[in-house]
Amino acid sequence: MVPSIVNFFRLIKKMDRTLLILFVILGSIAAFAGFFFVLLDWVQYYTSGIYGRNSTEAIFETGALLLYTYFGIRFFNRHVSSLR
Repeated sequence: MVPSIVNFFRLIKKMDRTLLILFVILGSIAAFAGFFFVLLDWVQYYTSGIYGRNSTEAIFETGALLLYTYFGIRFFNRHVSSLR
């Protein structure tokens, strides 16, 4: 598995900068769509009262949502802002 990862990074180094920016934009849109659907699911569970009956599920899903948000902002600040 490690050689395929190395080959992937070699391919990225050879990519044209425009193509790389296109992949970053498409990946960002896909990640945002995933985040939106998870957030929508969280709001629906919260308003329906499922989290009131099952606090363990509430803790895990809220924690996962917060971690995803934190790492998304961190990724954006480190990698996307450097493309300017």
